[in-house]
Amino acid sequence: MTDELETARLRLAPFAPEHVERLHALWTDPDVRHYLWDDEVIPLAKAAQIVDESLRTFREHGFGLWALFPREVADAPAPPDRLLGFCGFRLFEGGDQPELLYGILPEFWGKGLVTEACHAVIRHGFRQCAFRRIIAATDTPNQPSVQVMQRIGMVFEGRREYHGLDTVFYVLSPEDYADHLELHPDAT
Repeated sequence: MTDELETARLRLAPFAPEHVERLHALWTDPDVRHYLWDDEVIPLAKAAQIVDESLRTFREHGFGLWALFPREVADAPAPPDRLLGFCGFRLFEGGDQPELLYGILPEFWGKGLVTEACHAVIRHGFRQCAFRRIIAATDTPNQPSVQVMQRIGMVFEGRREYHGLDTVFYVLSPEDYADHLELHPDAT
């Protein structure tokens, strides 16, 4: 099983069965589900299935999805047991390409926490899992998510209809990420 990851303000814990109810609450928040689930209120069983799939990909591939919790530090955004969001990878469309996913409660938007979490999981993907390419996609109107992709150094790959929605795709290679870190040393 993959260990927890840490950033300056966050503790990233691999999804576990005890996270299901709190993840379900996050994923059914109206602002979060708007783009994540196309405004569908997913059932609790779907949240449990996602946690199970993440546990499987951690066992089989060394990556999955992490729950975001505040670290116990002076500038912590919330109490340490509060689930703020999630970040990590799944296999895109069931294939072999890692797809970066993330989401956070609206009260924590605009604080750089998702960007911070993305850097931690990307480093894990490139260093521990030897990823050669990471993809991410979002509905074109979801500009805050596009801005996260750009801040972490992802490169625009294209725009097309995907599952009936206008979608933008971004990619990241280890070389692009190394270049990004040289330009933005504070991203480490």
